[in-house]
Amino acid sequence: MTENLWPDELKILVVDDEQDILNLIRLSLEPAGFRVLRARRSDEALDLALRELPDLLVLDIVLPGFDGLELLKRLRRHPKFQQVPAIVLSARANTVDQRRMLRIAETDDTHVDVYLGKPFDPRLLLQTVKEVLETHKAFLLEKRRAGANRREPQQVLI
Repeated sequence: MTENLWPDELKILVVDDEQDILNLIRLSLEPAGFRVLRARRSDEALDLALRELPDLLVLDIVLPGFDGLELLKRLRRHPKFQQVPAIVLSARANTVDQRRMLRIAETDDTHVDVYLGKPFDPRLLLQTVKEVLETHKAFLLEKRRAGANRREPQQVLI
């Protein structure tokens, strides 16, 4: 018997300094059942990530405080975040920045699964999220088995 992950079991931390982008991402992912956690500042995102232990990170590069790559480096130092998948979503989508992101994506301390430029198609973002999560399914199932993502039983209203 194969185990499945359901979207409502998965938490996605989205970090972007633009409220409109946060809202667009939330509106793209929540209808598919994902629980979307949002932060506008890197320090706020770091605290939220350590408290909530999200299953996927969607990060902007340019953020108040330290940038998204520094946020990712800091998270990767924590054992619970060394394998968490990450998507970078940035307006810095020119060729030079894309090459830089590809180099960064291959390092251990800032491994990035996908780099998407802004503006983005919300349907493409949702598809990309699903593909990245599927790629990391074994890690996510193990994380769930270990109890890192345990949730309280929900009440059933009749």
